[in-house]
Amino acid sequence: MKSTLHAIKLLIFFASLQRKCWAFNSNTNNLLGQRNNRSRVQSHFETNNMPNDDNFRIGYVADVEGHWDYFLEYVQRSNVLFWEEHEDHNNNLSSSATNSFGITFKRLKLRPNTYFVYGGDSVDKGPGDIRLCRALVDLKKNYPDRVHLLVGNRDLNKIRFSSELSDEDMKRPIEDIKRPFWDPNAKSYKEHLEELKESHVATDSYTLDDLNTKAERLRWMLKHTLGCPDTFEFRREEIAYLEKIYGSYPPTGDTHESSPVPTTVIYHTNDVDVDTTKVTDEDVVNSFDHEINHPEGSLRQYLHHASIACILGNTIFVHGAIDRLTMRFVPSKQSIFDLPKSPPPSFAEPSTDITDGIMIDNVHEWVHSLNEYLRDGLKDFESRPHWNEERTSRGGEALLAIQNRPSMWGRSVVCNSYADGGVVATEDAEEQRKQALRVAEEELNPLAFEGIASNVFDQEPADWLLAHGIKRIVVGHKPTGDCPAVLSSAYTGVEVCSVDTSFARRRDISTGEKSNRFGANRGDAISLVEIAGSDCNYNRLEISGMLADGTEYSSTYPHIGSNEDSESGGSILGKKTVDGWWVKAVASDKYHLCRGKGRTVEYDTRSEEDVVVCRQLLMR
Repeated sequence: MKSTLHAIKLLIFFASLQRKCWAFNSNTNNLLGQRNNRSRVQSHFETNNMPNDDNFRIGYVADVEGHWDYFLEYVQRSNVLFWEEHEDHNNNLSSSATNSFGITFKRLKLRPNTYFVYGGDSVDKGPGDIRLCRALVDLKKNYPDRVHLLVGNRDLNKIRFSSELSDEDMKRPIEDIKRPFWDPNAKSYKEHLEELKESHVATDSYTLDDLNTKAERLRWMLKHTLGCPDTFEFRREEIAYLEKIYGSYPPTGDTHESSPVPTTVIYHTNDVDVDTTKVTDEDVVNSFDHEINHPEGSLRQYLHHASIACILGNTIFVHGAIDRLTMRFVPSKQSIFDLPKSPPPSFAEPSTDITDGIMIDNVHEWVHSLNEYLRDGLKDFESRPHWNEERTSRGGEALLAIQNRPSMWGRSVVCNSYADGGVVATEDAEEQRKQALRVAEEELNPLAFEGIASNVFDQEPADWLLAHGIKRIVVGHKPTGDCPAVLSSAYTGVEVCSVDTSFARRRDISTGEKSNRFGANRGDAISLVEIAGSDCNYNRLEISGMLADGTEYSSTYPHIGSNEDSESGGSILGKKTVDGWWVKAVASDKYHLCRGKGRTVEYDTRSEEDVVVCRQLLMR
């Protein structure tokens, strides 16, 4: 009897211990910050620290880029996130005002036994930058061990505003402000002003110096150096909205920043009419300054709570790609945002003998070092946000460098990408990559890396990840048609999921016009990417949503590590047919197929018996 009681006590003890282990921070950097013993860190990830519960689930979305309406529908579909009504404590906003505006205040919450990863690129393409960042940061603060925010290029490159829109920088001669070094086809600032002068916006009496304002400098930066020409007006719209709801913007000590309201999210029940004409260009410029430079700015807070990479069980998340060039590589913290002065590395066989960074063999330590790189870069930015007197150095240069492929000699986990033609591999992309590597090595030209796709079939990075228990990569960054593009784990042993569905829209058959349900940049499609299973190391990929033509779809991939020899059901997903199409989703009992090249994407629909999978590339 005593032995039975003792056994029961032991079972209770170990169950309690398992719950504590699960609750322990699964973020590599936080864990390493608390414990310096790397062997103990490694064991944390290589054993099951999450509950053996069929309800285990990870939710993932990336590249929302300020499309607030898109995010609202994503949450509505999500099995991980939900909105909870939140009492308004702001004295400036009465309940009657709330009702008259047709809104309620809600807070973003996380369901039990779930985790959430936001894959980067929170801003730029819609009128909800500030609201999205606030919602995500609030979620991270409430669930610090279960929510992970990643940085994308669009998050990091806003660091430039501090130095390049400063009063001192505005005194620079217009001729000194060159086109972006990574895009020889972009306009210089002088060319931009000359074009403005010739347009109806300015009369002949205006000189270029008259037009050289912070607002115009910002418009040029957004359009010609950041690829988001509509962002200035999107911000004007969001400011007008926030001013109407909260009574003031930017936040001050006696408005909503001093109350619980900044941790709440406005959920639309009806559209709120706003007058954007009252928001001046100066207001817009001040908003961009506030959100990145003020300690409580929405984007500043997002970066403060974000990571470059994270690992949850058998899955690693980055914004861009893990390939032969980026694997093991951590850039030097003295990296600069410019064409590199250092010689190129060996692209064929990456070596530990490099001069512009370090190589780390253990995947978990690599993730930790990348995240330390981010934290150190942010500290540098915060300590010296402006140029030095010689204009040769500013804080945060290393962070600007890692989000720019030429600066990294093509070794950026933030900006490298698998996507091409709506899928994760095309023959055209393979030829472009070979050509780029040849040009980079023979001509010492880092610009060759702009726009190329990583080799998703490369066995070397797959074997590196598998050796450390990683069997799935989830990324965003570049569009992949109207639903996520997946490489089945049957090819290399590692499943790859590329999630961004921006610009996914189709022409109406009768009118030939394109619809834009979520806006011109976002398109019509919406996707829900989740990882579900019994625990963090035995799980499956689930993808559902709506295609650009309005068709609902739902796809369940095989469990990682399961037998995929069969060519029926979910095992067909993520594979290439003999005639060059990729099987992407199940919609209306048929398979949704895709192929393309560059930005051209084609779609097809086939029954299961009409899908013949190409086995030539299967490695396992």
